[in-house]
Amino acid sequence: MTVEGTVHSTVALMQAADGHTSHKRSTDSPGTVKLATQKLDIETPILSIRGELTGMAIAGATDTGSLQLTLRRDEPVLYNGGSGLFPFFGGTTGQYSLPGLTTSGILTADGIPYEVTGRTWFDRQWATPGTELPRFTWFGLDLGAGRYLSVWDTTGDGASWLTELSADGTHTITRARRTERNGAWALHIPRLDGALEITHHGLPDSNGGFYGGVCEVAGKLAGESIVGHGYVDVISQPPA
Repeated sequence: MTVEGTVHSTVALMQAADGHTSHKRSTDSPGTVKLATQKLDIETPILSIRGELTGMAIAGATDTGSLQLTLRRDEPVLYNGGSGLFPFFGGTTGQYSLPGLTTSGILTADGIPYEVTGRTWFDRQWATPGTELPRFTWFGLDLGAGRYLSVWDTTGDGASWLTELSADGTHTITRARRTERNGAWALHIPRLDGALEITHHGLPDSNGGFYGGVCEVAGKLAGESIVGHGYVDVISQPPA
């Protein structure tokens, strides 16, 4: 992430089975990192991401862990808002997502390597300067069977909107209501006949007004029972 002339990269690892966590940040000047402009090719002291829309490779390291992953896209691209562009705190932002990437590789924790397979959500966002400080809650939810939700609450009061991606590439944009209950979130989506319960666990680098976490999702969508997983980012404004 490039902010005010510096490049910020983070690698955060969490192993749910035994609670192992590690993270590392790097803040660098643009001249000391690789940031290609014509393709996805990023390299910082702790992280590299290379590839294209069909797939990519990611490698990163903390002081006690590392990752080397290969990601392959087999499903449609999710364009937030249908076009991939929408108003954002007095400016404009672009966002597209590659949800459900087929993933394999090696994760290492405390010197022990683990072969892993799974599904990964890649999210790409950029913005023009706005007139307001950003404050939002965002979810990327993988509900299985090629169904994905990208959910935005930019008001802070739970009023949300979302983009649903179906397996055939159909996009549906509609409203939702987010409420908090017993440390979890409930998401109600009237148009999709949806009621989802979202529990979450914070990644170790969550601090300073930023919370990033992994989610477990259960509930109903269009009359069907849903079990899935997802990701959450929360940006909160510092107190005045």
